[in-house]
Amino acid sequence: MKCRRCRAPAVIDVRRHNAGFCRDCFLVHCHEQVRKTLEDFDMLQRGDRVLVAVSGGKDSLALWDILRDLGHDADGLYLGLGIGEYSDGSGTYARAYADKTGATLVELDLPTDVGFDIPTGSRVARRAPCSACGLSKRHLFNQAAVDGGYDVVATGHNLDDEAAVLFGN
Repeated sequence: MKCRRCRAPAVIDVRRHNAGFCRDCFLVHCHEQVRKTLEDFDMLQRGDRVLVAVSGGKDSLALWDILRDLGHDADGLYLGLGIGEYSDGSGTYARAYADKTGATLVELDLPTDVGFDIPTGSRVARRAPCSACGLSKRHLFNQAAVDGGYDVVATGHNLDDEAAVLFGN
C-alpha cells in the first residue's frame, strides 16, 4: 500500500478514509482533521484558554500537541486515578510531554485531592469502574477548568472510544 499524499510506502491504513499514509503524511492528516473539525463545528475561538484532559495515552496527547501546534492556548490536565501502575505510567507520559514541550500540566490526584480512588469509588457506588471513573472525571475536568479560568475543556476521544461506551452500556 502506498501513501495517498506522497506515494511512499504506507505505514498506516485509515479505513475510514480508505487511505494509507506514511508517517509524515499521517501526522499532517491528523492535524488537518483536527483543524477542519474545529472550524466546521466552530469549537474554539482564538484567545480561548483550553484545558485538555490528558490520560497519558496517544489520543489525548496528540490532541494537546495539535492544539498547541495550531496556535491555541492549551494546557493539560492529568487526573491520577489511583489505579496502581496504570496511573503511575500514564502520569509519566503526560509529564514527559509537558517537560519536553514546556507546556503547562495541571495535575490532580484523586486519592489525595478528592479522598478516594477509582477502585474504591467503584466498590462504594456498586458500579463498574468505567462508570464510576467517567462520572468522577467529567466533574473534575469541569471544576478544574472553572477554577483555572479556562474557557473550554477538550478530550481526545475517538470514534472507537465512543462506540465502546455505547456498546458497553
